[in-house]
Amino acid sequence: MGYLVMKTYKFDLAMLLLMFTTLGIWFLTNHYSYIYGFLIYCAIFIYLIIKHRPISDFFIVILFSVMSLKGNSGVFEMEYVLITILFAYTVYNIFKQKKIVVGKMLLPLICFLLYSGLSIIWTPVLKDGYLGFIGMLEGYLVYFILTNGFFKIEKKQLNKISKLATYVMLTLSVQIFSVYFTRGFERVLNYKRLVNLGWGYSNFIAVIFVLLIPLALYKYIDKKHYYFIYFIFDIFNIFALVLTQSRGAYVGVIVSLVIFSCFYLRKTMLLKYGSILIIPTSLFIIFFNDKFLRLFNVFKDRFITKDVVDDSGRFELFKLALNTFFDKFLFGNGLNSGKYMISNNLDNWVAHYHNFILQIASALGIIGLILFGFIVLRWIKILFKPKDAFLTCTAISIIGGLTHQLLDVSFDLFYFGVYFYGIIAIAEIYRHYNVDEKLKFIAINKLIKNSDNINNNK
Repeated sequence: MGYLVMKTYKFDLAMLLLMFTTLGIWFLTNHYSYIYGFLIYCAIFIYLIIKHRPISDFFIVILFSVMSLKGNSGVFEMEYVLITILFAYTVYNIFKQKKIVVGKMLLPLICFLLYSGLSIIWTPVLKDGYLGFIGMLEGYLVYFILTNGFFKIEKKQLNKISKLATYVMLTLSVQIFSVYFTRGFERVLNYKRLVNLGWGYSNFIAVIFVLLIPLALYKYIDKKHYYFIYFIFDIFNIFALVLTQSRGAYVGVIVSLVIFSCFYLRKTMLLKYGSILIIPTSLFIIFFNDKFLRLFNVFKDRFITKDVVDDSGRFELFKLALNTFFDKFLFGNGLNSGKYMISNNLDNWVAHYHNFILQIASALGIIGLILFGFIVLRWIKILFKPKDAFLTCTAISIIGGLTHQLLDVSFDLFYFGVYFYGIIAIAEIYRHYNVDEKLKFIAINKLIKNSDNINNNK
């Protein structure tokens, strides 16, 4: 009996183990060196190598490791070091199998990355340029690693990806609730900057919810099964998103939910899951009525105002971004130049323009925008297939994430790329291994073999 339970819930048990491992490391890195946590993840990597597990399993570990650092680790980023190790392991496998895969996104990403790197030459502060380049590289490495991981994604595995999204968000939600509990609910509610988990705060961490909520919703489209526990988890996750107090994230998620509802919300789904909300919502309002009212009043005072979009000087940032773009509209001001421009012109502590399009325009000019346009076209090519529910959910995820980035600051930061390009890579892998699909990778070894055959025939 125990064996059957283990076999049936093997994936869930593995996710819970990773979740509690990550939370344990996060809670303890205030008191112990982060190196101990790093060694734990390295031990997991070694186990996966010994068991000959696919690259996808390593990537799952990396998704959790993003949330593992609470104490000061200087320039050390847990997931970045693990990605570097996994990149080396992927290159080893490429040489071993004498095969490299070129995904649809690879060449546009390389072109954009090379031009971004070149722009460091004229960026005002070289250090900022280098940091921007390293930050971009992380997501691009994830795309390369996954597309060259030589693992399949089949339809029967898609619900596991949806469950994974729920567990990753649940880990983040526990951390957010622990911050409110330890620092005081009202204090954190009234001072947003206290929503700081060590590895990121408020607007930065909220992007994980924006990108993963549409993927988590995918499993509820399934009419044959009832995901009661996961639904409770996801309600908890949405409430944690509210507690991030990130307006850009709210807009991104609302856009995602509206699009998802247009495609998939039907009477049967409402009856199936909507009824679950009645009892817990009623109990919450009854027993936590005081906190609920305080939360409502804070949100009303902060967000229902005439200056809700411009309360942190966003319009000034937008105006500055446009001015700096027109000053050097062809080549831009250089990668990650926003921090210097904002500091010098606005005397503001923020380092980003709070709009990813204006950020690219100001930093990389017309050339950067054109190169980025090619990337967007590839996104559309990979994700656009309305008849496929999973691809639609991934597209909604990316749309929500980019909507968030029209008002916020995560676009060129480290772990944004891990989740963002991880989602795109997963969608492309899924399409490549679907026999009905025409969208395929290019395998370099096949080209070499074909050219050898031609030469031999001659």
